[in-house]
Amino acid sequence: MSPRSALPLRHEFVVLGLIHRHPAHGYELMQQWNEDNGIALVWRLKPGLLYAALEKLERMDFVCSRLISGSDAPDRKEYSIKPAGEAAFLDWVKTPVSSARDFRQDFLVKWYFLQDVNSPLASELITRQVVICRKWLESLCTQRDSSYGYQSSIFQYRIYQVQGILKWLLELSGESH
Repeated sequence: MSPRSALPLRHEFVVLGLIHRHPAHGYELMQQWNEDNGIALVWRLKPGLLYAALEKLERMDFVCSRLISGSDAPDRKEYSIKPAGEAAFLDWVKTPVSSARDFRQDFLVKWYFLQDVNSPLASELITRQVVICRKWLESLCTQRDSSYGYQSSIFQYRIYQVQGILKWLLELSGESH
């Protein structure tokens, strides 16, 4: 198994976050993920990816499952988070994203879960992400200034994206520019 396949990826962290809230079975996790007023605003999930993530998380010993019998329904596996899974989730959720490309999904999902965790973690994540965004902006401006034509216009586009991200983060934190 390659080192990359051993690491939890985005889907697994989102699943951990949902299970961190409370134990649930696969169908319930699918419903929670795809609620129109939650994670589905930024990211939809298909059942195959969910069940693959659950299997991977069990193999990694991040979650455990137990079979629950249903009187009027088939037996279901209910998943609970284990201490290693909780530690991995909390580490992931408080870590800023490292690229503007990952902001749209990864950061917004982290923000979704931080509404549940606690305010100091949310505030710390925003503060750290603002610092990183300012570095992205500085780097993009330098690259734009040493380019021309099409390349320069692409850097300008990315600058506008990062400026928008930065403005939104500062509004969340209660700061103005």
